[in-house]
Amino acid sequence: MLAGEGAAATERHGISFDNVVDMGDAGDATSAIEDAAESNTLLKFPSGDYELSGQTNVSGKSNFGIVGEGDVTFTVPDDYNGKALNINGGDGVLVENITIDQSNATPDVQVAPDDNLQVHGLKMLGEGISSSTGQSKGDSDAALQAFSPMVRSSGGSGTVQDIVLHNEGRMGAYGRVGVWIGEENKGTIPLRNCNVEGFSGNGVYGSRTSGEVHVEGGLYKNNDLSQVRIGSNGSYVDGVTAVVDVSESRSDNAGEMLNGSGIRIESDRGGSGAAIRNCDVSIGSEANADTGIKVFPNYSGDFTIENTRVEMNSEGYGIRASNPDGGSGSGTLKGVSVTGDATSLVGILIQGRDGTTIEDCCVETEGSRKGIFLENCSDSRVANTTISAGGKGLQLSGSDVEQSNISQGGSCPAPSLSSSSYDGSSVSSVEDDSEDESSSDSEDESSSDSEESSDDSDESDSSSDSDDSSSDSDDSSSDSDDSSSDSDDSSSESSDDSSSDDSSSDSEESSDESDSDDSDDSDSSEDSEDSSSDDSSSDSEESSDDSDESSGNSDGSGSDNELSGDIDESDMPEPEDSANLVITDTSTEGGRIPYEFSTSGDLEKSQTGGATQDDNDDISDNTATGGVQSYRDAYEYEGELVALEVEDYATIKLDDDAGTITVMGEDESGTEYSLEVTGTLEHIDDSSDPISDDGSSVSGGVGSFRDEYSYTGKLVQASIDDSVSITTDPETLDE
Repeated sequence: MLAGEGAAATERHGISFDNVVDMGDAGDATSAIEDAAESNTLLKFPSGDYELSGQTNVSGKSNFGIVGEGDVTFTVPDDYNGKALNINGGDGVLVENITIDQSNATPDVQVAPDDNLQVHGLKMLGEGISSSTGQSKGDSDAALQAFSPMVRSSGGSGTVQDIVLHNEGRMGAYGRVGVWIGEENKGTIPLRNCNVEGFSGNGVYGSRTSGEVHVEGGLYKNNDLSQVRIGSNGSYVDGVTAVVDVSESRSDNAGEMLNGSGIRIESDRGGSGAAIRNCDVSIGSEANADTGIKVFPNYSGDFTIENTRVEMNSEGYGIRASNPDGGSGSGTLKGVSVTGDATSLVGILIQGRDGTTIEDCCVETEGSRKGIFLENCSDSRVANTTISAGGKGLQLSGSDVEQSNISQGGSCPAPSLSSSSYDGSSVSSVEDDSEDESSSDSEDESSSDSEESSDDSDESDSSSDSDDSSSDSDDSSSDSDDSSSDSDDSSSESSDDSSSDDSSSDSEESSDESDSDDSDDSDSSEDSEDSSSDDSSSDSEESSDDSDESSGNSDGSGSDNELSGDIDESDMPEPEDSANLVITDTSTEGGRIPYEFSTSGDLEKSQTGGATQDDNDDISDNTATGGVQSYRDAYEYEGELVALEVEDYATIKLDDDAGTITVMGEDESGTEYSLEVTGTLEHIDDSSDPISDDGSSVSGGVGSFRDEYSYTGKLVQASIDDSVSITTDPETLDE
């Protein structure tokens, strides 16, 4: 044994050690650790660099620890793709203040006692790329995850704190997970004030365990697929900062990220009670990401999002909870703010979650982006909420929703990205980089932590570890879990929006837990949903169901709101003949309907027939942009109508230059429409809705795709059932 064995007993992080061994003379650190490892023993490494020649196995030792004093760095061989440390079994295991240099290698640190896991100040720095590993999740030589903590007993627990894992690997490869907590974990693992960046297969992948995962504070940045991913009963994310900013990624192909989403709730075993609290999520405009926060279809239980701010600057959802595959778990959103520069889709989309509550929330959107969309959510409630939306404020489809105190206009709080340290219930101030490293003397490289890497695209973890040769079988999680398929969402989303990012079928990671093989093979749950695409399809979804109601529209459409309740055209004054374009909201459920049109001649607003004239509608040159809500807008113009687009349950788009009128649907169950022109209409696609005998009109229905017509003459009228009517002949409204 090395000098120093039998030194005075000591206690660290609640673990008592009878013997302290000075490891300063270690040559081959792998052999030295294996030779010195005993129960009740702490191996203490002075400052310096130490070489691990291969997998270092320690099995069945209780009250065992490895600690670095000062700057302690372990190197591994070039192109090494295996477990650098493989510690399994025993009760009370400590790893503290050491750095693993992963330059030109993809090592894994597995610490998996039966109980009392303690990992503090572990760092893993360097590229995290090995030329010997494959880059796709299905490759048999896929790169291992970086860190695999687990507690093997169901009543056990532990603490992982102040770890820094920085990777510079290739994005879009489903290749490497930052923190993998797989099926072999049965206990409770808190990850407190950690910093994980630049991994291609999720920052924290903690949704394939029956144990609890508590992610408390910390910065998770520029990881592909997700920054943090949980799903087991009792798991939560609290006080976390999750960021995707391609410009700050360390990866050389950050733009190829599959789906750099923020936080995901997802499980291959149902799951219930997962929570996201006091978090700040920011997705950059260049990120390929489908959501800021996403609840997958395979998560069928209740979930909660509280006191959390989401900024979505790329064209994805701020928050999306997809139709559950089984069960009907409800969602509770309280004190949530959704902002960002995205101009399409919807800020918050909840699908098939009966009993959902949205309370004390704030949603602010740009362009035609809708505020909140509840689809097939019965017995739900929206209360004390502000919606400032460019499109519809609140849209309901197949939903029974109690609405109270919904205000329009105003601004909503954006995420605060400078605080990420956990103090027990919320975030306080810890800068992204520097602090992570502080507790462990090891190098500062962590400091650039805050840099978020990469961006969006969906997940798919494929770490496949089968390496642990050691008798302690490792957590070889070959999670195919990520194969989850967001198909559910697609249900209502129109395929149009398909961002195909998440096409993958996450064959998820294979982590390697010794002794018990955490192989998540079975996990082929539906991650494929991860792919952005999945959502996309449903994006249009938002509009999905015909019956969608919208109230509390936040477009600030003040005077457009003169009428309330069920709207019938007989409630409105008849427009005068001097108006030659009238757009009327005929919906029985309210909500602003945006439009834009252009003419070949001069254009001005008209107040004929009591039509509104206010600051919410804008005329620039020969183009008008506005919205109508529970009333009508009227215009007079010279020349011809050359372009028109009106969006609601379906979108009607006229292009005079091309001589086409297109009706684009967003609801698979179908939306009825009608068109009439002074000349003739002709199908130019595969649709078969009957055109009138004289060829001038059609009444049809469109699902989640589109019907397209060529036309001659001029538009007389167009309408979407229970939504909007458009006419260039006001007298037709009297018929």
